[in-house]
Amino acid sequence: MSRGLAIFSFWLLGFGIGFIGYLSLPGIADWFSIVLPKFVNQAIIGALIAGMVGSAVSTFTVVTWANRATA
Repeated sequence: MSRGLAIFSFWLLGFGIGFIGYLSLPGIADWFSIVLPKFVNQAIIGALIAGMVGSAVSTFTVVTWANRATA
């Protein structure tokens, strides 16, 4: 896989996950606002969720790509 195609693939994956995360964020944030105390702002909860999911997926994708067997 060429470097440009790999970068485009990582970008496309990140965009897709961000798009889906944005659509599902209100439900997840409402659930977290019930579970967590009221002193935590809903915007902060959303940012934490987006950051955790984005970092986990991008790290997993890059590690998987880096450790793939070359043919």
